[in-house]
Amino acid sequence: MTLRPAALGALAALVLAPAAFAQPAALPVDVETEVNGVPVACTGVGQTRLDPKWLAYPVRVEVSNALNEYLVGSEVTIRDRAGREVLSASCDAPWLLLKLPAGAYRIEGRIAGSPAKPRTAPFSPPAAGQMRLVLQFPDA
Repeated sequence: MTLRPAALGALAALVLAPAAFAQPAALPVDVETEVNGVPVACTGVGQTRLDPKWLAYPVRVEVSNALNEYLVGSEVTIRDRAGREVLSASCDAPWLLLKLPAGAYRIEGRIAGSPAKPRTAPFSPPAAGQMRLVLQFPDA
């Protein structure tokens, strides 16, 4: 089989093109759901944030600005120790709750549509209770 120069160029463009990244899963607010098999919830606004069911999530990610005011519209990616993506999600509330298996993880957070720089942090879910992981965006 012989490829013509135009076909070679098209093939090279496909092979050399940067990998497309999947869009973060858009989480419904105040609803328990799963992303890649991980139980998650997006909440933290109004009276629903007081619901005791949220305490069953070992990790509570909070997103705030330099004045410690909650922000919404976060996009987070969580990777395991080996750097493999565990989940990627967007949340239109200030808390992202996670039930991850025991282990070491790294979170990267961004604010959708904002020029604020991404924030990262390592973390490990606690064996008991709930940890509070704050991603603060002073430039948001």
